Amino acid sequence: MSNLVDRIYSIGIVPVIALERVEDAAPLARALCKGGLPIAEVTYRTAAAHDAMIEMKKACPEMLVGAGTVLTTEQVDSALDAGAEFIVSPGLNPDIVKYCQSKNVPVMPGTSCASDVEKALSLGLTEVKFFPAEPSGGIKMISALAAPYGAVRFMPTGGVNAKNLMDYLSNPKIIACGGTWMIDKKAIKEGNFDKIEALTKEAVEAMLDIKLKHVAINAGNEGKAAAEMFAKIFNVGTRETSKGYFAGDIIEIIDEAHAVGTHGHIGVGVSSVQRAMAYYKSQGFEFDESTATYDDRGYVKFIYFKEEYFGFKVHLVNN
Repeated sequence: MSNLVDRIYSIGIVPVIALERVEDAAPLARALCKGGLPIAEVTYRTAAAHDAMIEMKKACPEMLVGAGTVLTTEQVDSALDAGAEFIVSPGLNPDIVKYCQSKNVPVMPGTSCASDVEKALSLGLTEVKFFPAEPSGGIKMISALAAPYGAVRFMPTGGVNAKNLMDYLSNPKIIACGGTWMIDKKAIKEGNFDKIEALTKEAVEAMLDIKLKHVAINAGNEGKAAAEMFAKIFNVGTRETSKGYFAGDIIEIIDEAHAVGTHGHIGVGVSSVQRAMAYYKSQGFEFDESTATYDDRGYVKFIYFKEEYFGFKVHLVNN
C-alpha cells in the first residue's frame, strides 16, 4: 500500500464526490486535474458511483480514482469493476477490510477513537481514515491518538475546509485531507466546471503556501561588492556564506565556483516540496531528480526544476 499512500500524500487533498449524474463525471475529472488535484474519492452515496468512476478514468487516465462510503462487499466488487484503485469506508468493518485484502485492493477504513485504531492494527493496517474529523476532535484528537500509535497515519475527512486545511496537513501523521469544499454542487448542476477548476486551484494554493525565498545572482569575483550594493539599496545588512554573500534574506550573491544557471537561480518556498512537485508535474513541469534531497521520511525537501527560465534555474525548498 505504500506506493499508493505516497501518491495520495503527494497530492495532499482528496476531493470527496457524490455525483447525481454520470454525465458530470468526465468534465468534473478534467476540472480537478486542471486545477491540480488529479484524484477523486467517488462515494457510493448515489447510484451513479460505479459509472462515474469509469467515466472519470476514461476522461483522465492519469487520475487516481477510488471509491468511498463503501459499506458492503457488493460495493467493493462494483468499485473494482469500475477501476477503483483504493477503497474508503466511513467506519471500520472487519469483514470489508478482509474482503478488500483478499482482493489485493488498498483500503482505508474510518476510525475516530483508540479502539478503532487498535482494530485497524490487528488487521495489519497502518493507514486509516479519520471520520468525521472535526466532530471527533479534529487535529487535537489525531495528535493524541498518534502519541501511543506512532506507526499509524490518518486521512481526516469531515469538516475539513480551506480555513483549517493546513492545521491538518502540517502534522506529519496526516497522509492527506478529504474534502468537498471545491466540489460546488450548484456549479456542477449548472455545468460551470470552470468554477470547480478555480476552486480547486485555490485549494492547492492554500495547501502549498508558495513564497519567494530568495533570488541568487551570479556575480563572479565581484560578490562582496555586489552584496554591499544591494544591501544599500534595501537598507539591510550583509553576511558571508560558503557560496558567496546574502544582502538581507532575499538577495543572494553567488561566487563563480558555485554558480547555478546562466544568470543565477530563484528559490521558491513551499509548505511541502513533495506535494508541490506533484502539483507542478500535473501542470506539465519537469524536475532534475539528480538534485533532490530528502527528509527522514523519504520525502523530497529540495529540488531544481529541469529547465532554466530566462537565464535562471529555479528550485523548490520547504518553508
